[in-house]
Amino acid sequence: MAEDSPKQRSYISIRTIEGQTLILDRAAEQIHHLNPTASLIWARCDGHRTTSEIAEELTGSFDVDLETACEAVHTTLHRLDELGLLDHA
Repeated sequence: MAEDSPKQRSYISIRTIEGQTLILDRAAEQIHHLNPTASLIWARCDGHRTTSEIAEELTGSFDVDLETACEAVHTTLHRLDELGLLDHA
């Protein structure tokens, strides 16, 4: 997994309801619904945490091993990037 620090795009509107996140991307006119795992990953895309740090936090929150957490973080970040929800420096 690449060691970067993913960051949410600034123009995104976010609402969290019962541990699940709704993301409104006004530019693309789309709403995205994240499950609790993706919500945790998304919430940590602050531009400061590395992908490894996010995976480590995931292990504690969902009682999964580090390899599984790394795969989940990688897959989720890849999808968020494909949707244009992550900022690139």
